[in-house]
Amino acid sequence: MSIKKRQTATLSLIASLGPFQFDTYLPALPALMLFMHTTDTMVQLTITASLLGMASGQLFVGPLIDALGRRRPLIVALSVFILASIACLMATDVTWMIIARFVLGFSAAGGFVINNAFIRDIATGQNASRLYSTQAAISALAPVIAPLVGGQLLLLGDWHVVFVFLTFMGAAVLAMALWLMPETLAVEKRAKLSFSETFASWGGILRDRRFVALAVTGGLLFGQVCVFISGAPFALEGGFNLTPTEYTFAFAAVTIVMFSANALNRFLLKKVASIHLLRYGLCQAIFAALYMTTLNFLGIHTLPLTIVGFALAISAMGFIMANVMGLAMRDHGARAGTAAGLMGFTNSIGGAIAAPLTSLIFGLDVVGVTLFMSILLVAAAILGLIGTRNEKAIIG
Repeated sequence: MSIKKRQTATLSLIASLGPFQFDTYLPALPALMLFMHTTDTMVQLTITASLLGMASGQLFVGPLIDALGRRRPLIVALSVFILASIACLMATDVTWMIIARFVLGFSAAGGFVINNAFIRDIATGQNASRLYSTQAAISALAPVIAPLVGGQLLLLGDWHVVFVFLTFMGAAVLAMALWLMPETLAVEKRAKLSFSETFASWGGILRDRRFVALAVTGGLLFGQVCVFISGAPFALEGGFNLTPTEYTFAFAAVTIVMFSANALNRFLLKKVASIHLLRYGLCQAIFAALYMTTLNFLGIHTLPLTIVGFALAISAMGFIMANVMGLAMRDHGARAGTAAGLMGFTNSIGGAIAAPLTSLIFGLDVVGVTLFMSILLVAAAILGLIGTRNEKAIIG
């Protein structure tokens, strides 16, 4: 089965729901705290609830879609996304918001898992990696666009406007899914739905050491991205006296390089084996870590040199994440949903753990942020290179 451009666009929009439901909301946090007469700690719990929802959604939706197919669970997940957005819109206290945010994160993550399983159903090898590369590009761009969208929405009204936007966004994506997304998992290929089957599926995949190595590699690398996202505002604005607008330009420069790396990876997959591009990306990750460590050791941080370090580290993801996903999913077509869920769960947990550790252990200055990023980059690269040491190059 070939995938049409409209279906690719729909998959991209589904993939963007997770970043948008999370990042569009961030500029509204101070206003939400005042409206609900609560503390900043309780408001932060709404973010934690969203992350936990995203992690658990990716873990548990996988076995469901291996048993029930792709289309119906996708429609249900998008419908729940709309209802959860409305619940957030109508929230009058922070406890209500925490619960609604968990459900919103869960449903968005469900769509992400179904996306990856859908790609595995219809494509393999280089074709799958190209589609995953497209998804990775959207996932890289959406967290940058979403806060800007959130800030602009707040010019039109208070925090409620954000959830009005998410409701309509979910409805638009649901309409496209109903129109364009077919069922791709034949009934005879579906697994049984039971706790024993679910645990058996998890166990079967987790016994694949290569899969585990790739999943943990992805989790460590996504962790360093979250360290950058959470720490860069403090490192750049505080370290170089940038205004918020100037920081936006610096952040955009790094993201453009990342987006370009994704596009280049997708182009090169036509002629270069996925494993070769993955190994290059892992080597670039080590180089980025050495570069940033050298700046720290010599104490020669300047704004241009620091931005170059961030760009090297973040753009390595363009050559890694799509190829990690494609290679990890390759041998688990019969349990594609479960495998995609485990991959997504590992990424979410990596990000959820790494981001707060930056301030708790390393500090939010340039040295602390780049040091933690370097540690995660080297750990991920070593694990990834060892885990794929026996991988054969396959093109096509």
